[in-house]
Amino acid sequence: MEKIYFVSGIDTGVGKSFATGAMARFLRERGVAVTTLKLVQTGNEGFSEDIALHRTIMGVEPTVEDRELITAPQIFKFPSSPHLAAELESRKFEPSAVDAALETLLKKYSPVLVEGAGGLAVPLSGEELTIDFAAARSWPLILVSSGRLGSLNHTILSIEAAAARNMRVAGVVYNYCDEADPVIDRDTPRMIIRALERHGYPPALVRLDKIVPGGKVTSDFSAIFGMDGTRESFRKKMVMSDYKLHRNLERDRKVLWHPYASATNPPPVFFASGAAGTRIRISEGKTLIDGVSSWWCMCHGHNHPHIVEMIRRQAESLTQVMFAGFTHEPAIRLAEQMNRRTPPGLKKLFFVDSGSVAVECALKLAIEYQQAAGFPARRRFATVRGGYHGDTFAAMSVSDPGGMHRMFSGMTAENFFAPRPECRFGDEWDPEDFAAMERLLDEHARETAAVIIEPIFQGANGMRFYHPQYLRELRRACTERGILLILDEVATGFGRLGRFFAAEYAEVVADIVCIGKGLTGGALPLAAVISSEAVAERVSDGDPGILMHGPTFMANPLACAAGCASLELFDEYDWRLRVREIESALRSGLGALRTEDNVADVRVLGAVGVLELRRMPTPERVHAAALESGVWLRPFGSWLYTMPPFITPPEEIGRIIDAMAALARVDK
Repeated sequence: MEKIYFVSGIDTGVGKSFATGAMARFLRERGVAVTTLKLVQTGNEGFSEDIALHRTIMGVEPTVEDRELITAPQIFKFPSSPHLAAELESRKFEPSAVDAALETLLKKYSPVLVEGAGGLAVPLSGEELTIDFAAARSWPLILVSSGRLGSLNHTILSIEAAAARNMRVAGVVYNYCDEADPVIDRDTPRMIIRALERHGYPPALVRLDKIVPGGKVTSDFSAIFGMDGTRESFRKKMVMSDYKLHRNLERDRKVLWHPYASATNPPPVFFASGAAGTRIRISEGKTLIDGVSSWWCMCHGHNHPHIVEMIRRQAESLTQVMFAGFTHEPAIRLAEQMNRRTPPGLKKLFFVDSGSVAVECALKLAIEYQQAAGFPARRRFATVRGGYHGDTFAAMSVSDPGGMHRMFSGMTAENFFAPRPECRFGDEWDPEDFAAMERLLDEHARETAAVIIEPIFQGANGMRFYHPQYLRELRRACTERGILLILDEVATGFGRLGRFFAAEYAEVVADIVCIGKGLTGGALPLAAVISSEAVAERVSDGDPGILMHGPTFMANPLACAAGCASLELFDEYDWRLRVREIESALRSGLGALRTEDNVADVRVLGAVGVLELRRMPTPERVHAAALESGVWLRPFGSWLYTMPPFITPPEEIGRIIDAMAALARVDK
């Protein structure tokens, strides 16, 4: 049951006050501490006649809050819409008066039934309608209808207006009137239920009966307040209608631009209406297994109860504060928890809000370090081809120039690129694999501030695993030349490859590490740069002695609370075992596809499985295949891949493999 419900009529004179009092009595008879509030009363002086009617129907005397006008904080003499009644008294409707009254009432009562004035489109002021006021506060709507001629039209229009503002309609109270035509009275409730269901609302329609002798309420409002199984059973069987699905997708196409997509001819999308565990609920009444962890971040699955609860608790005290001049408990606790998981020396965390920005910050930090160390000419970076570090400009400058950002070639800073590592993970090491990087660093050591690389796994520009010895050689070469080593663990960190950090495979420690994605378990955006104490001290001792970066939402308290919860989960279940089991299943299942004509290569490590294809399916085919298989995959470039949540059970891993096999057979 909600704390506040908004009761509105489809028009004036449909029995809204009577219905509000009857619902309050119904709840009171069941031991619920309910009260009512009149949003604004017109045509009155002193005590609100509507509140008086509520109390009469409830069978109680006026309360202290009634006598103090808390339950009717705004009363105007002239019987008209609130905007005109207030204007005639040289006053105006005050939203703050309603909010203050509710704050007082909620200390003693719950729920509060807020009765509106007239219908939903009644102006409260020159700018705001009643429906806009209620929608802005996310109050669920209880709509009072009647059996009069024309009421069906007004009822459906009211439901349409609520749906357009994403209001939740808790139900409709149908006030039968004696003069109603029996044929109309039989048809109207049926059509109202259809209108509710068409918009995804539960079919909670309650007939309002008269108060019987003795003052008892015979109408059963359980469905409206979620006190029976109506709402839950409806949710389980709900299938979004073609009408509403089409409407939502049309709204999307008019105002949204999706990633890596055309604004005028976008690929098909699903309407996500919820998610839990490994599943995303879509509006077709189905769920999709999330085979890519929603771009690799949902390591523990969607809406994990522990993470959600930590966010909820934090939201009660602090949702955002600038991190310049302030600190807070979630940020301190998260940094301490990360310190326990990073190698000795990597201790200083600088929070940002995305992986790309973490890379930007790391590059700036490296330049500042070299300036403070007396090497101002070291302002460029070295890396390998096949890498990906983000979509912002500095991040693009160290990503493969022939990769997904090649259209920006010549517009980004010029950096140095060695050939990509060719020795695969698990193969025998060939020293020649590092020779080109060694030569590049010899040639450009005086200009190079740092080398940046994705450890072990090249992501969006390669989807390849390389030999750990390459990292060991890189660490040695950087140390010998006074060049910093930056490891981009945004995609590889937090267990994705079977180790908490991918660099653990090589047993190397970077000077700077970038983290993100799984940091909050995917629940909220948060990333960070982790610096060695040596780098932090050198920069702090130099000129200007500060790190010149400061995102508005860095160390957001809600995101930090989610991060703390996510790290706690890593200690609560055996995620390493889960990743090993996923790896074993992927090696077996995807390995069997090597003989397929369209499969050029198969690569698996940890909870990552990749099929390199010769011909890729179209976005339309991918969309249709998701509906057919119940598995969400998002191939790109030449790669069809999976990175499932660590909690994905074996039977769902099997379904993911089957879905990948079907997509790989693109011509069959």
